[in-house]
Formats: sequence, structure tokens, C-alpha cells
Amino acid sequence: MNIASALIKQIIVLQDSDTWSYLRKHYLPNEYHTIFSIIDGHSQKYHTVPTFEDLKFEIRDSATQEKLLAIEALEVEAEPSMLLQYLKNEYTQKEILYSLEKYIDHSISFEDAEESVSHLHQIVLDIEEKVELEQPQESMQRISLFPAEEELEKYLPLGMNSAFDEEFKFSPRDLILVGGRRGAGKSITCCNIANTVYESGKSAIYFTIEMDSREILQRCCSIATGVPHERIRKRNLSVTEWELVAAWWANRFVNPEEKLNLYKEHRDFDRLHYDLKTNCELLPTQQLDVVYDASLTLSKIRAELDKKVKSSMDVGVIIVDYINQVKRSNLPSRAGQYDWTEQIEVSKALKSMAQEYEVPVYSPYQIDATGEARFAKGILDAADAAFTIDTWRTEDAIMTFNCTKMRSGKMGTFTSTMNWETLKIGPESALTPDEKEENEHKTGEEINDI
Repeated sequence: MNIASALIKQIIVLQDSDTWSYLRKHYLPNEYHTIFSIIDGHSQKYHTVPTFEDLKFEIRDSATQEKLLAIEALEVEAEPSMLLQYLKNEYTQKEILYSLEKYIDHSISFEDAEESVSHLHQIVLDIEEKVELEQPQESMQRISLFPAEEELEKYLPLGMNSAFDEEFKFSPRDLILVGGRRGAGKSITCCNIANTVYESGKSAIYFTIEMDSREILQRCCSIATGVPHERIRKRNLSVTEWELVAAWWANRFVNPEEKLNLYKEHRDFDRLHYDLKTNCELLPTQQLDVVYDASLTLSKIRAELDKKVKSSMDVGVIIVDYINQVKRSNLPSRAGQYDWTEQIEVSKALKSMAQEYEVPVYSPYQIDATGEARFAKGILDAADAAFTIDTWRTEDAIMTFNCTKMRSGKMGTFTSTMNWETLKIGPESALTPDEKEENEHKTGEEINDI
């Protein structure tokens, strides 16, 4: 008797449609694939698991009939759900061994350390796609109606509009996407959210593809300190601005007070940076952790999250800037990086990561002239919330976010103030030019009502 035969026997005898729904054809050895297809066809047509008598009428092939009789003759007492778990374990172990043998035979002799680690994580991703690893749902007897306090603390306010934040925060399992055209400010929203989380005392893990780590940190510094971004980028600061930047930089470290006081005497930022990195440790739980990789893959993201989310770091958000540029793997896609199926798989993977690590994932995506997602509209299917950015003139100093999808809560639009010098979005609300023009024609009472 083997596990596959025992499992099929118990599913049929006990008419266990629930366990059958979790069984995948590739878990079974090849000689069971015909029987699986017949059972599956019957289940889809009649919405019930067939009996052995049903199968005897439906199977025409003599070899398959003999296989079915052998399965029927087995004596089995184990529960189908337990047998399915054993079968899944057996299949997974074989797949791991096969993938490792293939990797050793073809790759390990010429890959460097980073490539080897990336390849191993890719093996994990490939196997996860084949095997369902979700934890079983809680029984209705045990499930709690309300989330625990520690889970509520993980809820994410965007921090870009106070009125919106009062109404809605995102759960630690949410995937939030924001769409915009080129130059609309997609990456700026990422930096604002990273700064919001950092100022709350938690860490933001920021994956960047087009801008390097220094540029991201400069933007976050400008948002946090109110020092114009262009002045930080050109290193052209007043004495007061240098002190603001130095304090922000030093506060990333443990006990920086002594080094910061010395800086106020020598006024040499490079010396301050050297003293901090040489003599102080970074805050273990609160960081702006920027990961720059021009060829970012899902395996690279997972490798970093395995190290950081599961460590002492208190991660409040995972930012991937941006989803259209992430590759599923280093292997070439037949249709290239912008293949719509590739994009959808990346979106689904980011949603799975939010659920697995229990940290909200935020990622921008590109939209076309009509406001639709470029390359693949299906990337929004996995999202719990999606927004598009309306761009206005620079002098309007505002940014509008239109909600196009909200899985939990009502859809809506909010407009926030925008300081293009410091890149700070909100948190104050603002009127669009259209709303201002409309209000000019209203009476005083009507404006008060608004």
C-alpha cells in the first residue's frame, strides 16, 4: 500500500470533497493521473465525489480498471486530511532533492555567492508555487471576532492625509498599490510612507530598482526635516539645516547624543557619519532599510525579508518601488519582463508575502493615458486596495489620490497638500482647482456646509 492509493480510497469511501479540493494532480505519481482526471471530471460535472460503482461504469481502460480495483481492496483507517499531508510532504521532498541535484549539476561550479543564494531562493519560490502551504483555517469555535491588540498595532496609516487615516488603516496582510504616470510622484509616495512608518518607531524595508539607496535616503531626510530636497542633494545647507539633517541622521543609531554634541563643535558631517558608523550601532528595531537592486527578483525580496522580518527588526511596511520592474526570476520570460502573466504572478507573490510575513506591502505601478494599469490590468486582482494619482500644476501644490479598489471599506478620493521642495505629502487636506472654482460660485452657507 502506498500513500496515493490510501488517500484516493479514503476520499471515495468517505465522500470527502473537502480534502479532494486540496489534492493536486502533480502530488500523485504518474500512474494515478488517469484516475485523478476521471474523478475530477465527475466532481466538476456532478459536484460530488464519485463512488467506486460510479467509477467502474465510467472507466473503460482495463489497466485503469485494475488499478481502481486494487485501490478499492485496500484496508485503510487513516483520515484523508492526514494522508494528504503525508503525500504533500513526500512530493515536496522529492521536488527539493530533484531541484538541488539539477542545480548542483548545472550551476554551482561557476556561480558566485550572491547568485548561489538567489538561485536557492528561486528553488523555494518554484516549489511554493507547486505546493499549497497555507495554514488551515481556524475552526468557527475557536476564531475570535476581533483582532488582538498586538495585531491592531501593525495596522498601517498611509500618513499622507489625516482625514483619510482617521477613517481607514490597512491590515498587516494587505497589498496596497498606487498607480501613476511617469513623473506623477509614485516614488515620492513611497518615501512619504517609509517616513511615516519610521517616525512611528518601526522599520520600513524599501526595495528600490531605479533609484539608488542614497537618493531614497536623501528624499526621506528632506520629508522628515523639512529641508529642501534640492539643497540636500547638492549639499548646500545653512547651519540650521545642517543641524536638522545631522540630528535626523544620528537618530538612526543607538545613543548618538555624544557624537551629535561633538558635531555641533566641529561642524563636519562626514566626521559625524564616521563616528556614528564606527562607534554606534544602528537601532535594532527602527530603520529605513533600503535595498537597491537594478535587477530585483521575487527571490531577492524573499531572501531579504527572511533575514529582516524574522529578526528583531519591528517592520511596519514593505515597499517595492515598483511592481512593473520586478522580475519573477532571473530566467528569461518568453514575452519579456513586461509579459502580462509575469506581472500578475509578481502581484500575487507580493500579496502572499504580506500574508506570510504579516506586514503590509505597498507598491506603485504604471498607468496609461486612460488611467488603466499598463501591461497587465490583472495586477490589481491580488490587491486589497488600489489608488491612482492625479497630477496637477506644480504651483497648485496638491496631490489627489483616487481609490479604484478597496476590499475592506468604502472607496473614496482624497487630496492632500504637496510641498514639492521638501517632497512632503499632507497630512493636511486641500481643494483641487476644480473644487476651488466650484466654491467660488457657492454662497457662504453652502461653503460652510462643505
